[in-house]
Amino acid sequence: MTTPSRGGDRSAIQIAGGIRERTLAALGGPPTTAVLHQIADEIHLCCPRLTRFKCLRLAYGWTVEEAIERFHAMCDREQVKRRGLSERSWREWEAGARPDRDYTDLLCRLLETGPVQLGFAKDYTPPEMRPPDVWRRRTAPDLISAAAREASEHAERVETSEIGDSTLERLRTQVIWLSRRYVWEAPLPLFVEMRALQEQTRRALERRVHPAQAGELFFLAGTLCGLMANASMDMGRRVPADTLARAAWTYGRISGHRSLMGWARGMQASVALWDRRYEDAVGYAEDGLTTLHRGQGAARLHLLRARAGAMLGRTREAEDDLLKAADAREAGTGDELHDGFAGEFAFRPAKHAYYAAVTHLHLGQAGRAIEQARTALGLYAREDRQNRSYGCEAMAGAHLAVALLLEDDPGAAERALTPLLDLPPERRIDSLAETLQSTVLTCTPMVRGELAGRLEAFCATGLPQSAARALPEAPSEALGGEGDPR
Repeated sequence: MTTPSRGGDRSAIQIAGGIRERTLAALGGPPTTAVLHQIADEIHLCCPRLTRFKCLRLAYGWTVEEAIERFHAMCDREQVKRRGLSERSWREWEAGARPDRDYTDLLCRLLETGPVQLGFAKDYTPPEMRPPDVWRRRTAPDLISAAAREASEHAERVETSEIGDSTLERLRTQVIWLSRRYVWEAPLPLFVEMRALQEQTRRALERRVHPAQAGELFFLAGTLCGLMANASMDMGRRVPADTLARAAWTYGRISGHRSLMGWARGMQASVALWDRRYEDAVGYAEDGLTTLHRGQGAARLHLLRARAGAMLGRTREAEDDLLKAADAREAGTGDELHDGFAGEFAFRPAKHAYYAAVTHLHLGQAGRAIEQARTALGLYAREDRQNRSYGCEAMAGAHLAVALLLEDDPGAAERALTPLLDLPPERRIDSLAETLQSTVLTCTPMVRGELAGRLEAFCATGLPQSAARALPEAPSEALGGEGDPR
């Protein structure tokens, strides 16, 4: 097999060390086996030329010598006869060779996993027969759920404290940069950074600050909760997303930032749409509109309410909200969150058109959905990298394909679907896989040949383990169950 050069190997080891250190720093305590395996998956995603066996050793933070020592210690502890394990054998396995059955069993015991996860065997189980929680066990749900719980608890007990203005400036700059990077980077590594920065913000709040400084810290804590809620949704974790969004709203209320309060209600409306709680989605959007009356944020809330109304069969109200969204954008003067921080908080014209396309699709207006989706894709194509949300662009393409299939145009649908399948695994947000899976299930006879196979493989493979995503508790439907976490 082809092995990386020594220079490439050193670089990969540095990357692996950085991933491990960043994740452990965010945890603030000893990692569980599940977290160590998630670290290994992220290392493999970033350094695909490394074998999974080597990625696991690097995730545990061992040198080869230390791994062999732990191997022998495990044999002694479990009263298993020692084998003559050498450094040469271990390095050969890391380079792609496979150990015999006895060694494989012992290595699985050491690393608390199976031969498939070590790269020593293949899993031939049909996708439909695999347990639905397989990704949940192999990823980092504890990390996401714990973050949501901590945010919720802290939002209820925040107190004033004191820090210097330079610290506030640094924290603010870091939050803005995270918001803007989220548009083009994968969610899991950013989630780890967000959580670490949130902890810094909470520690600052535990000191005495002037009232104006406290307000700024509460606002920054809320924006971080909002970003983490968005990341949780992109990784298929709706309950933590809702909890984090509610904490963001609480921080917004405490700090007096109405734009954050409105944005957080929109995030909760998105979660409710995903859960098919359409009345709740309407309620959250309406509450958000009491704090955001115009601008990008109000346009987003009107479109979320429009989508929920369409799902409830309220055609007139949905169409009215589509018009109100356009009016709100035109009347906007800008606010600190949507226009200042921007990035993931922005609701630019391309995203507006994408949301409108989905609403028209729910209303059964496939022709208008096609028009709006193509408008969205055209706008995204002209955007600069920092404003080109890969997730929203992909979702616009997916919904364009669904609308084209409804219009009995499979050729155009195939052209719309093809580029989506080239997305790297770490960028396949949860809603995209769900939408494409529903498209395959309902429209496979119209999508033939190689593309149908690629679509089925895309959906069968599922979301990458390294992205800490778990399957939704309930299936979604191409036109009704899919929620927009972005």
